[in-house]
Amino acid sequence: MNNKLLLIEVLCPKCGADLNEGDRIPLDGMVVDTGARGVIKLSAYFGEYGIETDLNLPQGALVRFYCPRCEESLMISQQCELCHAPLASLEIKKGGHVDFCSRRSCGGHALGGFGDVDQMIELLNKITDTPTY
Repeated sequence: MNNKLLLIEVLCPKCGADLNEGDRIPLDGMVVDTGARGVIKLSAYFGEYGIETDLNLPQGALVRFYCPRCEESLMISQQCELCHAPLASLEIKKGGHVDFCSRRSCGGHALGGFGDVDQMIELLNKITDTPTY
């Protein structure tokens, strides 16, 4: 684990449940091609792509993500700018949201949405408790 990475604390955008379990974010997942369901634990560190799961989840597989508390879909209407797969989204405790690609092995994710640098910097300041001038 790299202590230079940013730990993101997240909530379900539907029910507001705290989804962090230490340095992992356990979500319910359904593999699109097979319909297999199970828990997928994402890293809570922004920029770290490791997962833990018992599902057969080959590189390139698409997953639909659901809240493990309220079971609502976490998928949003936007697509990944890197691979065009559907995105999922979680609320950040200190404000804003993090969007992430639903394709295994794609690195597409963004704080506050893709392409809005000002919004991303504002969120980073909130998350890291950095004062703005």
